[in-house]
Amino acid sequence: MFGNGKSGPAETGAAPKPAGGKVQHSIVTRELTVTGDIVTGGDLTVEGAVHGSIACRTLTLGGTPDIKGDVRAETVRVCGAFSGTIAAKEVHLVKSAVMSGDIAYKTLIIDEGASFEGKVKRMKDTGA
Repeated sequence: MFGNGKSGPAETGAAPKPAGGKVQHSIVTRELTVTGDIVTGGDLTVEGAVHGSIACRTLTLGGTPDIKGDVRAETVRVCGAFSGTIAAKEVHLVKSAVMSGDIAYKTLIIDEGASFEGKVKRMKDTGA
C-alpha cells in the first residue's frame, strides 16, 4: 500500500484472519462513502459506497451499494442491486437480488426471483 515492496492483503486479495479468533462485523451504511480498499478478516455489510476493492470473510450487499472495485470473500450474499465483479467460495443471490457483472465461485446459489446478468466461472478446487 505504501510502496514497501512487500505484497500485503490488499494486493493479494486475501483478507487477514481475525485476531484472537473473534469475528467482528462492520457496516458501511447508506449515508457513508469509503474511499480506498477495505480489508478485514471479519464480516462486512455494505449498503453505502465503497470506492475501492473489498476483501473480507463474509460480505452482505444490501440496498443499492455503490462499489467501484473488486469483491473477494469467502461468502458473498447479494440482497439488493449490485453491479460489479465477485470472487468468492460461495455466492448467494437472494430473491431480492438484482446483479449484473461477473462471478467467480465454487458454490453459486440463485434464489427464485433473483435477477442476474453477466458471466460466471467456477473456480477450481485446490485440494485443500
